[in-house]
Amino acid sequence: MGQNSRERREARRRSHPRTAHVEPRPSAGAARAEISRDEILALIDQALRYAVAAPRSAGLRIDLLNEIGAAAPRREQDPAGHVVDEVLARIGGAWENGWQPQDLVHVARRRASVAVSTWIRRAVIVEAGRAGAPARAPEAWSDQIAALTKRRDRVDGPDALLSPGGRATVPDWTIALIALDLLRGLPRSQVLVPPPSLWGQAQPPRSTTPRPGGPASKTLTKIRALLAKAESTEFTAEAEAFTAKAQDLMTRHAIDEALLADGAGGSVEVRGVRVLIHHPYALEKAGLLNVIAKANRTRAVWFEFGSSVTLVGVPTDVEQVEMLFTSMLVQATKALTRAGDGPGSRGSDRSSAFRRAFLSAYAARIGERLTASTEEAAATYGTDLVPVFQRQGEAVEGEFERLFPHVAEGSRRVQLDLRGWEAGTAAAEEAILPAGMVES
Repeated sequence: MGQNSRERREARRRSHPRTAHVEPRPSAGAARAEISRDEILALIDQALRYAVAAPRSAGLRIDLLNEIGAAAPRREQDPAGHVVDEVLARIGGAWENGWQPQDLVHVARRRASVAVSTWIRRAVIVEAGRAGAPARAPEAWSDQIAALTKRRDRVDGPDALLSPGGRATVPDWTIALIALDLLRGLPRSQVLVPPPSLWGQAQPPRSTTPRPGGPASKTLTKIRALLAKAESTEFTAEAEAFTAKAQDLMTRHAIDEALLADGAGGSVEVRGVRVLIHHPYALEKAGLLNVIAKANRTRAVWFEFGSSVTLVGVPTDVEQVEMLFTSMLVQATKALTRAGDGPGSRGSDRSSAFRRAFLSAYAARIGERLTASTEEAAATYGTDLVPVFQRQGEAVEGEFERLFPHVAEGSRRVQLDLRGWEAGTAAAEEAILPAGMVES
C-alpha cells in the first residue's frame, strides 16, 4: 500500500512539475521611469570609474546607461544628456579658471589620447557656440576657436557629442567619460586673457604700442619670413644671409618699440602668453624656451600638468621669444636627426637617453651664447636704454608676482648620455642666432 502511494505521488509530481519562483523582469520603460536623477548620476560615476581604470569592463555599465536613455521620455532623464551638460559646464568653468581653448585640447592629448582630445575639441566648439564666442570673445580667444574649427568634421550641437536615446556606442561613451574625468580633475591656471564672464566689460587701457597692421606688424611679418627661409635652406651661406637681414630688422624693431612705448608715457604693458610644449622630450624643450626667455627679459614658468610654459614680458619681447624658440627648435630637431642618422652614428644615438642629453646640452649652450650676445649688445648701445628697460623689468616682475605668487624655482638631477651632451653642445655652436632678438 505504501509503495503504491509513493508511485502515485511521483506520477502527480511528474505531471505537475514544481518551478522555482522568479521575479518577473520589468520592461526597460517601467524600470527606468522610477530611477531618480541622483541614481542616474551615481550610475554615470560608476561607469566613469570603469571607463578610466578598466575600459574593457565598462561595457555592462554603459549598456545600462543606454537602456535608461532609450526609455527616457525627456532629455533631462537621459544619461547621455547629463554627461554632455556636465562636460559643457565644466569647460565653461575651465575658462574662468584660466584655461584657454587650445590649452584644453592640448592637455587632453597629453593626459588622455588623440581620440579624447578630438572629442574635447568638438565639445569646445559646441560650448563656444552656446556662449556666443564668435561675436563676444576677444581676438586672442576667437583666433583659437577659429583654429580649432578648421577641421573636416562638423559639430551640429550637444547631441552630436554623445547620441541620446541609448544610441551611443560603447567606444563613444568611453571617450566621453574619460573626457569628463579629465575635466573634473583640471587644476586652476593663470587668467591671461579675459574669460567669458568679463567679455563686453571695459578693459584697462593698453599702451600706445602700434596695433596689428601697422609698421611693427609688417616688420614682424618680414622677420618671420626671413627666419622661415633660414630654417628651411640646406645651404649655410644662404641661411646666414637670411638671418643677417632678420638680425638687422629685429634690432631696430626691439629698440624702436621700447623707445616708442616709453616716450608715450603711462604704464608699461605686460603680456602673459602660454606656449604649448609638445612631446616627446617636453621638459627639455621647455628648458630651451626658458634660456631664450631669460635672455630677452622675459619670465618663464613650466606647467607640468598642462605641458606648457607661460611667458610674462612686454609684448615685443614675448613675441620675439616665441619666434626665436621656434627657430632654435627647428634647428635643434634637424641637428638631432643628423646626429642620430649621420656617418659615425651608433644605434644608441637614436635612443631616448641620447636625445634628452642632446637637447639639454643644446639649451645650455644656446643660453651661454644668448647671454654673450646680450652683453655685447649692451656694450654696443651704451646706457641710453638702461632706464627704459629697468622700468619694463619692474613692470614684468610685478605682473609675474601677481600671476605666480607662490612659484618656486627648482632643478632636477638627471644622468645624461655623454655622447648626446657633446653632440648637442656642438649643434648649439652651429645654430644661427638672430642677435637682434636678444638686445638688452
